[in-house]
Order: sequence, then structure tokens, then C-alpha cells
Amino acid sequence: MTNNIFKYFNIKELEKFGKFYKVKKEYEIPKKLESKLILVTSINPTPEGEGKTTTLIGINDCLNYFGKESIACLRQPSMGPYFGIKGGATGSGKCEIQNPEKVNCGFTNDFYAIEAANNLIMSVIENEIYFNTDLEIDPQKIIWKRCIDINDRSLRDINYQVSKNTKINSSFSITAASNLMALFCLAKSKSDFKKRIENTLVAFSKSNKAIYVKDLNIIDSIMLILDDALKPNLVFSQDNNPIIMHGGPFANIAHGCNSVIALSCGLNKAEYVLTEAGFGSELGAEKFINILCRETNLVPNLVVLTITLKAIKYHGVNNSNNTSPLTDEKEKIDIGFNNVIHHFNLLKNLNLNVCIVINKFSDDNKNELDYLFNKSSELTKTVISTMWQDGASKNKSLFETIIESVQEPKPINWTYDLKDNAVNKINDLSTKVYNGATITYSDLATAKLKDNENWIQDYYVCGAKTPYSPSIKNEYMDTNKHDIHVEDIEINHAVKFIIPIFSKTFLMPGLPKVPNAKKIKINFDKFKYE
Repeated sequence: MTNNIFKYFNIKELEKFGKFYKVKKEYEIPKKLESKLILVTSINPTPEGEGKTTTLIGINDCLNYFGKESIACLRQPSMGPYFGIKGGATGSGKCEIQNPEKVNCGFTNDFYAIEAANNLIMSVIENEIYFNTDLEIDPQKIIWKRCIDINDRSLRDINYQVSKNTKINSSFSITAASNLMALFCLAKSKSDFKKRIENTLVAFSKSNKAIYVKDLNIIDSIMLILDDALKPNLVFSQDNNPIIMHGGPFANIAHGCNSVIALSCGLNKAEYVLTEAGFGSELGAEKFINILCRETNLVPNLVVLTITLKAIKYHGVNNSNNTSPLTDEKEKIDIGFNNVIHHFNLLKNLNLNVCIVINKFSDDNKNELDYLFNKSSELTKTVISTMWQDGASKNKSLFETIIESVQEPKPINWTYDLKDNAVNKINDLSTKVYNGATITYSDLATAKLKDNENWIQDYYVCGAKTPYSPSIKNEYMDTNKHDIHVEDIEINHAVKFIIPIFSKTFLMPGLPKVPNAKKIKINFDKFKYE
């Protein structure tokens, strides 16, 4: 056994699952936390990629290489973006997870199980309508949706027949943005998941009585489907270091963090635990703090802000304030660096401890990289990582920077008061995080907030917006204040989410004109891109 598996786990705690392991034993977050929790985030993503997963795997490898006990926690990849435009989510270079083709395409079938359990709930709801049972569910007041783990824009808005004289309008979410995925990732244990799904509101009767999942009498079936899926998965880096991979909500249309069950496992096993939050800090990291940290009472000891020279220059070139094309490379860096300042300030405003890791590409210009390093060092402690090319042995400076930057956590400055009303919470998020100037609501969004006001008093806000801009539209490629419009509101009662949908954001992505699905070729038992 070359993997460092038995350094952290007893064989009785594990069960083999294909090429991977699942952790059978359940853990609680320690009451007296001795582990150091490190959150990895980034600036707004660009076509080149920022290497957030690569950086997380790299730091985990570094910590283990230089003698620390460290475990990483990651979200599972979704097949939607894998076959769509984004591709896989297993790192790259010397910071890639073993068996990436299997991890990216189905893995241990957790997503299938979540999808099946989620859709069973919807199927049974409609079956109650078909047979006109005593629940008397109103077909126009179903608040649950089906999901599927494939990008399919045709499923965004559907109309279908549930009984001879009854048609309904509905839609699919991608599995990563489904109600059940969010609960899967915020539940603290199987018993907690069971209790919370039982008490999840899914519909109303014709007399306006609330219908919960427990009223459908399918709890045991749901738990049977999810029995293996609720056990976290164990994978390994190229350096054979452990990574707990479990759950996979997107950060732009869901809360973007791996499961609390995975974090609980890691925090019981290692001195350092790394986790990542999806997309830029205004999405995944904000939700990690305002949602997950409130749920668990965790506070990260350090937040790593991942940046790249290519990304900074991209943001410089595409900044919407530019009046003419930029040609000077340092000017591109200067303008693009505003994106770094913006994300750094967002994290500092939350009262978090922050360092910056510059993820170096092999073809980065040295003078430009040094210039970026000096600018970044004026903000906070900064290090250049060459983990992608060189691995842990040549990255002692990365190890030292992380160790030196870890501090005791301070009380969080929450973005919004959880007890405030929904409009004030959405407005606080919009102005403090999304650069909102004035905030307006569509008639539809206003009506939904009004209709649900008695149910959502203590709900979190989980914004759905573009990940490519600090604000809510792709064309807002700057850090200026912008008017913000809330198009729609979704409610996830399973985890108490108010989901304001900004601009044209869909909970079911579509495929690009030429999806990655057309580029994958099979060479015997190994997937590879052309």
C-alpha cells in the first residue's frame, strides 16, 4: 500500500468501493477543535483557469511532504460541466488526483443516488395527485423540482401531464444545484440528514396545508438510496496524500462547498484540513462563511486567495472601464489587480486572515511575475507556487508561507443579520459583496418574497449569479458600483435558503456550441482529450 491511507485511517473505518474507498465511520466536529482549517478561494475565474483545486492539492502535498499531518476536502465533479465547457475538477500537473477520468465521470455514483432520491420525492408527489389521495396536493403548489447531472437547457421550463385533466409547469435543476444536494452537503450526519429531509416542505394542499416529505411515507426509501452516498469518499493525490471528496454543489447557483460530513472526518484526523469553495470569493467563500460557518460554528484559520498572472492580465484587458485596447503588460497587471484588491477586501471585511498564492504557469514572464508578486506583497503575505511543475520538494516557500500565515480565528463580521427580513438580507449581500448601487426587484421576485414571508424569517441568502464578474453581469468586468436587479426568487426549504436569481442566471446550465462531450476519446480504458 503506497498511499498514506493508514497514517490517518484504521482499515475498519473504511470499505473498498471500486478504485476508491468510502469512510464508514461517522464523525462529529470536535467540540474542542485542535485542527487548523484552511479555506482556498480565488479571484473571478477566467478562461485560463486559476488553479484553485491545483493549489489546494499542492498545499496539502506540501504540508505532508514537510512533515505535517494534513488532509484536503474537495467537492465531487459534476458531469454537467465535464461534458459541457468547464471540463473536469481533479487538478492538473503534479497536483492531480489519481484516476481523474473515473472521478470526473460518475466516480462512486453519489450524484446518481442524490438524483434518484430527489426525483423519487417528485414522482411520489405527482403520484399522490394522480390517485387523488387524502393529501389533496395542489398541483399548482408543488415547490420541489426534479434534477439531472447533465447540462440540458431544454429542461429549464417544461409543461407536462400528471393526470387526465391536470397539467403543470415545472423545471429541472442540475443535480449540483438541487435542493437535496444542498442538504446532503450541510447535514452533519445520516441521522441529521434524515431529520431534516423528513421536515422539508415540498408542496401545499388544496386547502393550503403544508405538505412535508414525511407525509409522503418514503423516508426509508430515501435513506436506502443514499446509504452509500452519505459515506465520504477517499481519493489520493499523485503524491499519495489523502483527499476526502464528498458532495458537489456549484457556487454560482448553489452554496459551493463540500459536505460538512467530509469536514467533520478531516477535522478528527489531521492537524491541518484544507477545503475549497467554488468560483471567486464573492460566491463560494462568502457562502462558506455566511452559511456553512453559521451551521457548524467553524471559522477558518486562514483563507488562501489564489491568483495567476494570466488571470490578472485578462481582467486588465477586459476591464469595462478601458477606453482603448491595452498594450503595455504592466498596465494590464495594474488594472487587472483591482480584481485582487476587491476580493482581498471582501475577505478582510469578513474579519478573515488572508494570504495570497500566485499559481505560476510554466510560460509566465519572470519580470511580470515579479512585478505582480511585489504588488501582491503590499497587500498581504504572498508566495509564488510552482507546485504544478515542480511538486512539493521544490516548494518549501509555499509550505513556510502557509504555516506562518495560519492564525487563531477572529469573530466573523457577518454580511447580513440572519434575523433580518429577506429584502434587507438580499440588499446587504448585493451592496457589500456584489458591488450593488441600487437594488431593484421584478414583480415576480417581489410576489414570491411576499408569498413566502411567513416561512423564510431565519433563512440564509444563497445568491445565484454569474461567476465571471464581481457583480451580476458578465459585462461588469470592473469593481465599480452597479445597479442590481433581482429577476426571480427560489426557496430551498430543506436547508433554509432564499435564492435570489440575479440577471439571467439559470439553475440548469446549457451546453456550448461545441461541448467537451465531442472532444473526449477513449483509448482503451483511459479517457483523454484530443
